[in-house]
Amino acid sequence: MTIGENIEDLLHRFREAFRADPKTAYREWYGFQEELTDAEDAPTARALADDLWAQVPELKFPSDLDRARFQHNLGVFFGTEGPAADLSRARTAFEAALEYFSVHDEGGWRARTLHNFATALSNLGQSRAELQESVALFEAALAWRNEERAVARGVTRHNMGIVWRRLAKKDPAHATEHLEASASSLREAIGIRETHGLSEGRALSLFHLGLTLEAAGRDSDARASFESAASELDRLGKTESATISRNQIRRSE
Repeated sequence: MTIGENIEDLLHRFREAFRADPKTAYREWYGFQEELTDAEDAPTARALADDLWAQVPELKFPSDLDRARFQHNLGVFFGTEGPAADLSRARTAFEAALEYFSVHDEGGWRARTLHNFATALSNLGQSRAELQESVALFEAALAWRNEERAVARGVTRHNMGIVWRRLAKKDPAHATEHLEASASSLREAIGIRETHGLSEGRALSLFHLGLTLEAAGRDSDARASFESAASELDRLGKTESATISRNQIRRSE
């Protein structure tokens, strides 16, 4: 499949591929969607997404587990910012996956689905209610992503820090509490990532902690967090990301 191929030919090829083997077809389809995003071909990306969505009820899977994992992956796609992002579709897909994983939780798939559903709401949600739902789903995911699964917990706590900060903007009457929760969540993520040697992830959490402290009016603490992030990113050779972090320092001066 190539960028610029006739849209009807693309739709036909992917329909046939999904009918034959949804799991394999999805990997190819997802990779092609990434190429379309890079090429800024939003109309084709949306056309393929619409066509797949219409097919989902008819697709055949070897097992209910395979269908649930497919629904989860589809939720991740529609819940990620991009030309075909659609929170309503992401919700439908994640809820279908949770219907299975809430009964047959294998290898933490329920927690993974809760986490990614929450992340979709954090990415695309526009209302206070949607962001509050995101927080609740992250909290539910932490029941499995506990201290014994620290790396996964660190990812969830990092993402929670972001949604708490977004919620502070949507719920200004309680902004102080939300920003405190954001900082606490990000500090836990930083600690976990430091303990496990996840330097790039730790730098990212430090950067987001800086954004949270800046939003809370704690400019001196924010600058220190941005500088710590930039220093770590410089050490890792991530010079562009380090520059972004230092630009935040200049903004807060």
